[in-house]
Amino acid sequence: MKSRVNVDYPEINESGREGLLNTDIQGLIFDFDGLVVDTETCMFRAWEALLSPYNIEVSPLMVAGLVGNSVPATDLYASYRQATASDISDQDITALLLDKAYQLIAQSEAREGVRDYLTFAKQQGWKIALATSSEEEHYLPILDRLGLCGFFDCFVGADQIELQRRKPQPDVYIEALNQLGIDADRALAFEDSPAGITAAKSAKITTVAVSNFLTRHLDLSAADKVLGSMAELTLTELVTEFNERKK
Repeated sequence: MKSRVNVDYPEINESGREGLLNTDIQGLIFDFDGLVVDTETCMFRAWEALLSPYNIEVSPLMVAGLVGNSVPATDLYASYRQATASDISDQDITALLLDKAYQLIAQSEAREGVRDYLTFAKQQGWKIALATSSEEEHYLPILDRLGLCGFFDCFVGADQIELQRRKPQPDVYIEALNQLGIDADRALAFEDSPAGITAAKSAKITTVAVSNFLTRHLDLSAADKVLGSMAELTLTELVTEFNERKK
């Protein structure tokens, strides 16, 4: 499904096509939260802002365990209710949390190396998909603000995948492959969480984990390659490494 906002696709400098890689790769599939934009650290900072006035410490590990899962922050909700001696609902706590988080997200940029990967992939003529557990009303405005919408050939998210079939189930990746029109062995997936890695690997896609402030505390070893940032390796270096492994 294409974006519902008006986007301009990036102009590709044809001179960049002189460096076409000798590879079977035809497409890239990116997670969104924590991977393209580090919204997850913004959520952590929002929890800190919400609970610190009550002298409740929120550790990165507490929030990291929620990353990539469609599960509520039950313990954190309970801590807030106890601290405020109220029966405020999870929904109302979430509203307070998101208000703080989106103030931070509004100032966030794409993670280091993301734009370079997207640009290079387009220069190679590869297709690009977004595969996320978030709704489009969350990710599209952020991508639009950052001028990234036009890089993506399709967006697959919570609007298209039933709750019980979201990550770590592979459905979002299978649908992304279908919309791109490529086979799993011709794609690379980029994820930042164990649930996302499981989803991509279950779809038989070679997967690169790119950790962030929160997910570096989690076990990402199921991925085929683990990076701390896309700036650690160029996309050429990454694809070349995978090509060498196949020999």
